Amino acid sequence: MRLTMDSIEVLRPPGVSMTITTRRACEPSARLMPRFTYWSTIGPMGPSSSSRCTAPGGVRSVPHAESTRRSSPARSVAVAPKGRGALRMSTTEYTGASTAASVYVRPTTAIPYHGSREMADTAPASALPTRSRGMRDLLPGEMAAFRRAEDAFRAAAARWGYEEVRTPTIERYSLFTLAGTLTPQMLSRVYTFLDWDGWSGERVVLRPDSTIPVVRAAEEAGLPLPARLSYVQPRYRYSHDGEEGELWQGGLEYLGAPPLLGEVEVLAVGCETLEALGFAPVVRLAHVGVARALLETVAAGDEAKRQELTDRLAEEGLAALLPQLSSQHASFAALALEEGDGPGFLANLRALAADGLAAAVPALEELESMVETLGASGRRSVIALGMPCDFEYYEGAVFEFSARDAVWGRGGRYRPPLGRCRTACGLGLELSALAAALATGRAAPPPAVVPETAADLPRALDVLRRIHRAGLSASLEASAAANVVAVHVGPHGLRLEADGATVPVSSLEELISVLAQQK
Repeated sequence: MRLTMDSIEVLRPPGVSMTITTRRACEPSARLMPRFTYWSTIGPMGPSSSSRCTAPGGVRSVPHAESTRRSSPARSVAVAPKGRGALRMSTTEYTGASTAASVYVRPTTAIPYHGSREMADTAPASALPTRSRGMRDLLPGEMAAFRRAEDAFRAAAARWGYEEVRTPTIERYSLFTLAGTLTPQMLSRVYTFLDWDGWSGERVVLRPDSTIPVVRAAEEAGLPLPARLSYVQPRYRYSHDGEEGELWQGGLEYLGAPPLLGEVEVLAVGCETLEALGFAPVVRLAHVGVARALLETVAAGDEAKRQELTDRLAEEGLAALLPQLSSQHASFAALALEEGDGPGFLANLRALAADGLAAAVPALEELESMVETLGASGRRSVIALGMPCDFEYYEGAVFEFSARDAVWGRGGRYRPPLGRCRTACGLGLELSALAAALATGRAAPPPAVVPETAADLPRALDVLRRIHRAGLSASLEASAAANVVAVHVGPHGLRLEADGATVPVSSLEELISVLAQQK
């Protein structure tokens, strides 16, 4: 990996004191090989405590010694508040693995700051500010669709007894590394930085996934098990190709979920949510036990090969094993890569597994029970054993919710990597994607209540209060726009205008009844 840091320049006005610190850090396996780096003072800056400059305006280098240690020491330059000048850090280049470099500026008063766009988020005064890459705004029409998806999920989860939680946006980096949930692919997309207090720092992340934080929160609070927990919150993953980096999920974590009951309950919540939004979901089912049974036939005793194939399984699914299998097991795998939705399909798979792949039989029997249960509740399921998933994270059945040629959520049985809980079942529904599918533009504006004179304003406010108490929407306007239902409040009483016609109303009660019918 090669890391290049652009030069940084800080202008210090008279009377401003500040400390600027650099620190290089890397993963334990990395080697730091700095080519060059130095601090220099430019102009009448005054003495620098780190470089021991004695003459104002002097230029001194504060080099980082070349090192193969895991991290190089922090270097600081304290600038005294004398005169006016600038402090510049030269371009720095490192060659190594998983390196990181950071610059910290600690002013005691405001400092004009300029440099590259990467180091200082500045733009010409005439430029229109835009959102950060990978982030998006939800405007009124989109927000209404998002609320619809969010409300459908919350209602379904509450009906099944799930209690809502919310975890911090910022979590410790070590929470995910200790849990072993940061795959190499995810590591490349994590927003991570140092939470720096001026003397020491801790590496933190913007929450890349919600399952581990929810498990941590339950464990930290000592919640009794089993625990049914739900959440609506975003996960953050850096976008390399313009994809969204902030993805909202509606999720369930059924900690301590009993076998089979946990899966069918979580599946029911997901199906109810999608059905409430007008989708006809199909549940695609797989089981990691089948993949592990096949993996054992080609990688038994070879840990390096096992790890390589496990990584490929997560990316490619069961197809990754096909070239490695014997002819006997290849027949089973070829059928498993097909998708089937009837009891006969699973019966054929079990018959093939019984001859030389007995380890896969319990997983197939578990899937058979799930298919029967879902079918009895009127929901369609498909066996899709070739589905890619994290075969190290999950330990049982895994599933997807598909409808309209898209996948709207995933989940499965897993073992929480920390805490007391030994088994759990969960799902995550993609609320951002659902909202985008549901968005139909901005809704029609609510009726406008228009006071005809200033003296009519108190009466107009009372009319609004009564309308709102009836559960209806209305706004206060100085005048009514075209094609908007308008309630005029004047000295002669109430007058309702809709679709260019006047609707006579004799009382406020009648007005509310008419508005309710037009809702």
